[in-house]
Amino acid sequence: MPPLSLANRVGGLADAEDPYALYEQAGANARQQILRMLPAGYELEGRRLLDFGCGAGRTLRHFLDEADSAEIWGCDIDDEAIGWLQQNLCPPLRVLRNEAAPGLPFEDGHFDVVWALSVFTHLVDSWAAWMLELHRVLADDGILIATTIGPRHSERVAKEGWEEDRIGMNALRQWASYPDGAPEVLHSTWWLRAHWGRAFEILEIDEAPVVVSHRWLAMRKRDLTLTVADLERPEPGEPREFTAVRHHVRQLRRELEEAHDRLAEQAPRLREQGKRLGEQRKRLHQQDQRLREQKRLLRAMLGSRAFAIAERLSRLHQRGRPRFSREDVRRALGE
Repeated sequence: MPPLSLANRVGGLADAEDPYALYEQAGANARQQILRMLPAGYELEGRRLLDFGCGAGRTLRHFLDEADSAEIWGCDIDDEAIGWLQQNLCPPLRVLRNEAAPGLPFEDGHFDVVWALSVFTHLVDSWAAWMLELHRVLADDGILIATTIGPRHSERVAKEGWEEDRIGMNALRQWASYPDGAPEVLHSTWWLRAHWGRAFEILEIDEAPVVVSHRWLAMRKRDLTLTVADLERPEPGEPREFTAVRHHVRQLRRELEEAHDRLAEQAPRLREQGKRLGEQRKRLHQQDQRLREQKRLLRAMLGSRAFAIAERLSRLHQRGRPRFSREDVRRALGE
């Protein structure tokens, strides 16, 4: 098992009575759902599989048995998680660290199956580019399995009830950054069909899976070439696109107002901290001035005749002369 600090980056373990039991069960549940989303009778033997956004291997570790007869990869932006996997589960697994921006170091059509669990739930500006990159590395009949969040998460993420027709794609908390946090993106099913459906044939959408809380999609690669703009453009003749954008603007305005309120609450404390820092800077400046004066006096003393005489007498003392005669002093003065 990875260190708890790595395991908990996928969330939900900190307050668990037995965090590793929960971690293990969550990975096993994800494997079960992945297999259920694949076409009936789909065999993994001889296949090439990719866990896109694998973290420390919560799901990937449950495919160790298949790694003897299949090529199983994981990738993630997390250096520490990938390093742990390389040291502990490779081989038989294979992993690499990818950048936050596309792409991946695989040839076109390399993989038969890619799954992206709790990845597009956090991608804001790069979602379309990554969607096309996964489209590129999938074989012609390749399957993409991905999760999104929606009705079950609206109260927590957006602090409001779910309304399918007004959501579309809503990215909130865009200021958050991994690993301390991340943006959270809500998707409506109609929006997923309209936008993701341009690159993939959507085979199944499981809105309420038994073992995991996210919405799950199974999609087959379409044989076509698209651009980021092709995926992002509003669906023609779909009035919910405008409704969703208008609602998203209201959500972002509310986030801005909440951030402004938090800043206003913190302003007195910040001003007090600023005042203390100003006083500390003043004291440091005064100490610096005193040190400069002491250095000046020290240099003057070291260059004085009295110091030279004292130094010569000190050398005599070190030679074993416990007391100095007048002749010793005259000689020191003469030198």
